[in-house]
Amino acid sequence: MSDGKLHAGVIGAAGMIGGELLRLLALHPRVGKITAVSKSNAGRAAHEAHKALLHLPPIEFVDLAAEDLAQQADVVFCTMAHGDSQKIMPALIASEVRCVIDLGADFRLRDAQAFAAYYGPHTQPALLSQFVYGLPEVFAARIRGARLVANPGCFATAAQLLLLPLAAARLLPDTTAVFAVTGSSGAGVTPKPSTHHPFRANNLFAYKMLAHQHEAEIDQTLSDVAAQAARVRLLSHSGPFVRGIHATAYLRDAALAALDLPRMYRDFYRASPFVLVLDRPPEIGEVAGTNFAHVHVVQRGDEVELLLTLDNLIKGGAGQAIQNMNLAFGFPETAGLEYPGAFPC
Repeated sequence: MSDGKLHAGVIGAAGMIGGELLRLLALHPRVGKITAVSKSNAGRAAHEAHKALLHLPPIEFVDLAAEDLAQQADVVFCTMAHGDSQKIMPALIASEVRCVIDLGADFRLRDAQAFAAYYGPHTQPALLSQFVYGLPEVFAARIRGARLVANPGCFATAAQLLLLPLAAARLLPDTTAVFAVTGSSGAGVTPKPSTHHPFRANNLFAYKMLAHQHEAEIDQTLSDVAAQAARVRLLSHSGPFVRGIHATAYLRDAALAALDLPRMYRDFYRASPFVLVLDRPPEIGEVAGTNFAHVHVVQRGDEVELLLTLDNLIKGGAGQAIQNMNLAFGFPETAGLEYPGAFPC
């Protein structure tokens, strides 16, 4: 740290989440130097891969080993493909870097067997217990001062924020279904047949039915909060837009009729600066490009419908990672993240 500002390193900086991290870090009041690591793009200006960076101070991609970056940076963000951060994490932990925030799935689950069921065998299972799960709305106390933080997945963030107040009140049924639609940016920067514009435009399709990998971390968090087993099935869909997730859940239970759930949600999120409980259904366009999540609760007797929107790249990715950085270093939780989106987007 120089001049009271952090030196931030981003590994995998050429991807979509990496680009968002660079953009947000460049505007952060407590961040000074930024090192953008990308072996395949070394020597190129970052704005060649991330065009929005053209209007910010120049950043150049470099090819730098993780252990060398860790000797320089105060905080390192890992934004690599699932499985890759396991390879470099021992070197990062052995260094003097003050904080590591992993945006992949490698350290989100505490159970190595649960990880293997979705991603394959874990090569560093002894490290799983060392990471704090970075969902600030419930784990802020654990994140403050933490050295190792596992950033939640985008669908997982949406489903958890949608259901957390019910889990805290032990009102979740044995199994809860969450229908969620994500934009094409959720598929990453590398083109695929399912993200090709002629296929994606004017289309809506389901994927990973009864098998989405984010279910494991959703269940883990909600079970922790409820202090009893919770089960969520994620009905994941891809929509014809770029940014955002729209998630919906429906519940019916006689125990709900005597409760004021809209008020319960407002009370639960009263101290959460980035979760707004609205009195109308939320829209993706109003949260796109922001770190905010918008929630709406509809209750008619024993029936409840829950709706939530967020930006998958920001609150579901880079913005939440910076929110975790703020907590870990004792900065205001909202530092560098209090900005509106652009509507229409």
